[in-house]
Amino acid sequence: MMLMRPGYGMFQQQSVKMRLTPQLRKAITILQLSTPELLEVVQQEMDENPVLEFAPVQERAAEFSTYRSTSKRDSDAPYDLLNHAASNEISLERHLKEQLMFMPKIPQTLRRIVVFMIGNLDANGYLRPSLSEISDALKVEGELAEQAISLLQSFEPTGVGARNLRECLLLQVQSLAESFPLVAVLIRHHLKDVAGYHVHKLSQRLQASPQEIQAAMDVIKGVNPRPGAAFHTEAVHYIMPEIVIEQSGERLAVHTHQASLPRLSMNGYYERIAREGRDTNEAARFLAGKIQSAMFFLRCLEQRRKTIFRVAQAIADEQSEFFWRGTAHLKPMTLKHIADKLGMHESTVSRATAGKYAQTPWGIFELKHFFPSGLPNQSGEAASSERVKSRLKEWVRSENPAKPYSDHKLAALLMQEGIQISRRTVAKYREELGISSSQRRKRI
Repeated sequence: MMLMRPGYGMFQQQSVKMRLTPQLRKAITILQLSTPELLEVVQQEMDENPVLEFAPVQERAAEFSTYRSTSKRDSDAPYDLLNHAASNEISLERHLKEQLMFMPKIPQTLRRIVVFMIGNLDANGYLRPSLSEISDALKVEGELAEQAISLLQSFEPTGVGARNLRECLLLQVQSLAESFPLVAVLIRHHLKDVAGYHVHKLSQRLQASPQEIQAAMDVIKGVNPRPGAAFHTEAVHYIMPEIVIEQSGERLAVHTHQASLPRLSMNGYYERIAREGRDTNEAARFLAGKIQSAMFFLRCLEQRRKTIFRVAQAIADEQSEFFWRGTAHLKPMTLKHIADKLGMHESTVSRATAGKYAQTPWGIFELKHFFPSGLPNQSGEAASSERVKSRLKEWVRSENPAKPYSDHKLAALLMQEGIQISRRTVAKYREELGISSSQRRKRI
């Protein structure tokens, strides 16, 4: 009997493998970048490569592309580009210190305690250290700490300096204490029942009518539980649409937004130096390498633009009802459907739509928005989740406040329209829309 023993050896074997070259990897990376990310890459490339420069205005205008769809509708809806975003550069700390500054008669010791408290507020405006901890840290009397927190809580926004949610709410409703005492009672002693919307339970316990309880709850609901959240110093994130899809007469016009990205070209002077002294001049050889790199980078940018443009064209064709009639007419669509239509790989379509935005007659949307999931209906087709959400909003808006629709009833209404959906899915969509349950929507 012959025994097989392991050993070492050299042999040849053919196999098929996909390998990404550095150039292909860079092209894929550029395609999947969002507009702000791409702007950073463009700036970095220009800093590293002296051959690259901004293209003349005439050259950039020549690259403007337009596409006309075959849909025929009558509409005239000009679009407004989002050119600016509001920025709040005043922090909560600065806002409170400015108020303290205009109180010259405050003793210096008390002022120091208030400044310390302001520095220990969290992002929502709550004071987290206890008064005893503040007194120990500053070596001051507890009575002074009490005076300091009373002073701080008199500042705007109302509710700032509170040590918990109950105190924050009470600070904001204290002006209603005489005319509407039930509000303060609910906050002090029944906040959990208010959160659970136990109207009848509170009505029996407090010997008040359900209407009075509900009115008091509505007041509490309108109070801001995070008074400091309106002040922030975070960077503003701009959305820059790369595609514009607009109604033009009886057709849809799709074009790239010129201002979304700067157009680049190569410096003619450096090209001439490289061409004339490539074989003898070291600087010329250096520039020749930079020119090759610049040409490849420009090809990647152009390929990215064309790919996103082609995908947007296909989206405009497939979702034309949305662009003419609104969100309720967005139909289910998959990445694979567009990929097959364009002869692309599904992953390419995914990269071309992620983080890219389009300006439409109904607002600015990420290209991913046009690929909603679908729910089966009786006609054999599918209704998009956006259409279902739109119908839910319409029904809730028109319902009887005394008898709001339950999730089960909303599911039944959708069933009547041929959309097969479960109560659980209705509840999920309702929560995504920020709509309260029927119990909380009920008005007595």
